[in-house]
Amino acid sequence: MYKLLIVAGFISSLLSCNTQPSQKNINDKTTTNMVEGKDYIILKRFRLEDKQGFNQPMEVSSFVLPASWQVNSNLQWNAGSKCIPEMIQASVNAVSADGEYELNVYPTTQFDWSDDPVYLDAMQRGWNLHSCHIAQPLDAAGYIKNALATNINAQVKSAKVIDALQQQMDAAAQQQTQLAQQGGNNAYSHQGSAAEGLLQFADGKEGLAFCTVMQTIVTMPGTQGNIAHNIMCYVSMRVVLKYKNGNEEMARKIMSTFFSSTRINPTWWSAIQKFFTNVGTNAQSEIWKQTQEVRAVQEQMGNNIIRNWEQRNATTGNNSTTTKTDGFGQYLRGVDNWTDADGNKVELTSGYTNAWSKGDGSYILSNNPAFDPNVELGGTQSWGRMKQ
Repeated sequence: MYKLLIVAGFISSLLSCNTQPSQKNINDKTTTNMVEGKDYIILKRFRLEDKQGFNQPMEVSSFVLPASWQVNSNLQWNAGSKCIPEMIQASVNAVSADGEYELNVYPTTQFDWSDDPVYLDAMQRGWNLHSCHIAQPLDAAGYIKNALATNINAQVKSAKVIDALQQQMDAAAQQQTQLAQQGGNNAYSHQGSAAEGLLQFADGKEGLAFCTVMQTIVTMPGTQGNIAHNIMCYVSMRVVLKYKNGNEEMARKIMSTFFSSTRINPTWWSAIQKFFTNVGTNAQSEIWKQTQEVRAVQEQMGNNIIRNWEQRNATTGNNSTTTKTDGFGQYLRGVDNWTDADGNKVELTSGYTNAWSKGDGSYILSNNPAFDPNVELGGTQSWGRMKQ
């Protein structure tokens, strides 16, 4: 549900992303004058935590960015919201060291509509137990044009549905329809879309926008003697990368690795699915009880300090949220596959001949054959060479 959830390109391009030169090793092991951003790039796996839903902070997701980027993430519980998708709101803001790139992942949202005037009036008056914003239905491209760009004060140069991902969206829609039918809801059908947009900002910068929308269409007898359709448009992903004019190629590499490297903690994800299932079948007054049930999952999780869920996500490929972001990564085609000494796989930005990993989720990429991070950077934990 939450696709949060990014790295760099060729060495010449990376200068614009990372202007902070690395210092020489204080242990005097440095034998050459290697410069970060020119001879190598350090990548870091950042993590989003849920600090409210459990009795202690619980990791939600992780993603890779250049280590010099300033990253702020937040997850907010709003259990009293009448709009179910807005009960849990996750967001990420990440800015490159030189300020030329800014990545924003916006919270999920939903907007509802009805072609029956009486039903629509009830929605607008807030009479429904669960209701969201009221607006006419849009697909993902229409949402970028008519809502997302306006919200961030940008002009839309182009916005289009991504045909290469439509099969994946159709499969997700069909699965949701089948689940509804299995639950006895034969009036439900679904339509999904994924889109990208090219934006222009007033300060001269450009932007790439990515969005997914799943429409739930409920067919029922209308109040005017006809058939009515109530439509709920769930915006499951809203991601925008703002960048200096002329850097679109580099921006696409960043986004490709962002989508490919995002991982969702399945323990947290399972608890959240249970929470939303209970919300959908119980009254609003029981939300506090449901929240306590979610907290109980923490006891099953334990400390989980080795974060093996990240490796499982990367190797099994059976996590639904990972699959969706992987689709965007494959569409943008800016990553190469690398494997560490333990067999864990990760997709990092294409165009590099050497890669190393460290146990804390950090990576280094380089095209310089003389570069050795264990010599240049030192430290107490060694870097392990990866294979393509």
